[in-house]
Formats: sequence, C-alpha cells, structure tokens
Amino acid sequence: ENVPLDLTREPSDNMREILQNIAKSHGVSNMRKLGHLNNFVKLLNSVSHCEEKLGFTYEEIIICLRVALLNEVKEVRAAGLRALRYLIHDSSVLQKFLQLQVDYLVSRCIDIQQSNEVERTQALRLVRKMITVNAQLFPSSLTNSLIAVGNDGLQERDRMVRACIAIICELALKNPEIVAQRGGLNTILKNVIDCQLSRINEALITTILHLLNHPHTRQYMRADVELEVCLIWLASFPVDFSSSLFPI
Repeated sequence: ENVPLDLTREPSDNMREILQNIAKSHGVSNMRKLGHLNNFVKLLNSVSHCEEKLGFTYEEIIICLRVALLNEVKEVRAAGLRALRYLIHDSSVLQKFLQLQVDYLVSRCIDIQQSNEVERTQALRLVRKMITVNAQLFPSSLTNSLIAVGNDGLQERDRMVRACIAIICELALKNPEIVAQRGGLNTILKNVIDCQLSRINEALITTILHLLNHPHTRQYMRADVELEVCLIWLASFPVDFSSSLFPI
C-alpha cells in the first residue's frame, strides 16, 4: 500500500506517525505497516540522521522498529530489517541496537525457512552493515547463525550459503577473534573441500593465509583448526607449467 509522506511537515511529526503505525498491534494492516517502514527510510535520508530533528532518541526508534521483526508477514520483517540497516550509521547506534538485543531477532530471520529469500537477504545486508560500522562490536549470536548456514547449507541446498561464507571471511579479516571462538575458521576450511569453484576456493584460502601471515592473528590458528585442508587444496590445484612462471 502506498502511504503518502509529506516531507514539508516537521520531521518529528512524520516520525511520530510512522512509529505509531509500525508499533500498533491492531488497527493497522500489514501492507500499511510496510508503506510506513518504506517512508521511514525516506524520512531518515531527508534529515541526514539528525536525532534532534527526528524528535525521538535512537533507542526509542529501535524499540519501535524491532516490533516489525516479529510480524507474521515476511515482507514486513524484511522492511524492518532494511529500516534498521539505514538507521545504524555509527558505533553508538550499533551499541544501542545490541543493548536492546535486537541481534537475536536478526539471527532468527537468518535461520528462518529457506524460501524467505527476501527477508534473509535483508538480514545479511544488515549484518554486513554492522561489520562495516564496527566489526569489533559484532555479536556472537549472529556469528553462530552465519556459521550454522556455512556448515550445513550445502547439504540443505541453501542458496544463502555462499553469501554467509563470504561474510564469515570478511568478519575473519576484521574481527578474527569472534570467528575463531565460534569455530568459523573450520567452517571456511570445510567449504574449501565442498566447493567446486576455484575462484571461491582461492578467496577462502587467501583468508586463512592472511591470518597465518600476521603474528597478531596467527594465535587464532589453534590445534583444532584443520589446516591440512590447505595442503590438500594446494596439492590438487591445477598448475599451468606452460606459463611464464615456469620457464623451460
């Protein structure tokens, strides 16, 4: 449903109307809630994240937006995730997001049935935004969800498995401690064997070699990390002996 948004009004008035309609449990249709969530992003872009103009604290806004993640309609949940992605623009907002434990609701969106691709895509986009804003604050709840998909996704034919593995690699470069603590390094190595695409395998191996190459990240390569997988992959890697790298 197309809900009109008058940007000539005071931003605080628009924000009050939007949040009231999002948070109401009765009397507002899901399609109308979807329209208000889309208007939230438009309003946020128009005021450039100025908390004073919005008339509400970021904490109050997050409390209202998290209600959308519990909606029974996947499109509304996806719009809620999108709204949160636009809202989180710095570490202070991300900290409030985590203090309110919204990360557990995002984790639920990732773990939900595979047919909800729109919702899961928005959840992964939000996860990447969190890593970009401050990877050191990244929660273990979401790390566990990404690793779970990375470990079992291929067997279950989950179309999000490669995206999750890519995010795990990105997180491993920016916050290797959380990935190592949750067993994510073995997840990366496991997918080296399971994946048949050389370009993806090269990216996975490069992530591991990067961590091995630096003393401050090498400590995370504990005894339980199956590094022999790297040797298996390198031994089976096709080499073109006719190239200039191997002169006769």
